[in-house]
Amino acid sequence: MKRLLALAAAAAVLLTGCGSQDPLEANKAQGGQVVVGSADFAESELLMHVYAEALKTTGADVQTRPRIGAREFYVNAVRNGELTLVPEYTGNLLQFLDPASTATESQQVYDQLDTKVAPDMELLEQSPAEDSDVLTVTRATADSGLRSMADLGPRCGELVLGAPAEWKSRWETTIARDYGCTFKEIRSVEAGTITVNALTAGEIQVANLFTTSSQIATNDLVKLDDPKNMFPAQNVVPLAGKGKLTPPQADVLNKVSRALTTDKLTELNKRLEVDKANPADVAKEFIATVGL
Repeated sequence: MKRLLALAAAAAVLLTGCGSQDPLEANKAQGGQVVVGSADFAESELLMHVYAEALKTTGADVQTRPRIGAREFYVNAVRNGELTLVPEYTGNLLQFLDPASTATESQQVYDQLDTKVAPDMELLEQSPAEDSDVLTVTRATADSGLRSMADLGPRCGELVLGAPAEWKSRWETTIARDYGCTFKEIRSVEAGTITVNALTAGEIQVANLFTTSSQIATNDLVKLDDPKNMFPAQNVVPLAGKGKLTPPQADVLNKVSRALTTDKLTELNKRLEVDKANPADVAKEFIATVGL
């Protein structure tokens, strides 16, 4: 009887596997393939192609799996071997793995993150490139003496901040504690173009954007310095399965990370946002400049 039950269980597993609709499982890395995935937004997809093009220079058989979904899904896919690696952001990944962490400075975040990553995963070198929250103002507002978040304190009561809906619960208490800033109003505004239009139209006076947004330069907006590091560092970093990359493959990815700056990533994003270029083509052009 035990033998029959064991055989039945094995058959069920096989049938389940054959009927699986999981696209990652169906394309699980086999035969030495390197599978690079991305989260479900444009910059992550771009970085996926950058990593893929770099790995191809080592002779690797590279497959891409763009727009997989949320962090919970793609991190587990790396752990399970369904993906070889994904582009990640240090601060957000640390908060995902350790919500109690209070690290904010770049190296501090990276060092803590390195201790929190599961034993079957590994971090490669982090890049100087960051895509983090940043408060921005118009050039005219900056010229009135508002250049840093430290300048906000005495003036916050007369300023309206436009930010995504979650900003209020996440940062309102912190900015009051760190900078003595209590805004006249925190208005929920959809991230991106809508926020920028509200700022340039004077409907809001401060806008929460992201450091690699090409619209900051396009609209001559000014990023406010964050001397107390209220916003945690968000350096771009490859997250890989432990031992899934050969030393030459890891080496080229580290070279790419060293070559990628926030300004360069902003420039590449502009190619996508303004020029409507294909992300795979933009990645190829960038890798050609790295000299791998």
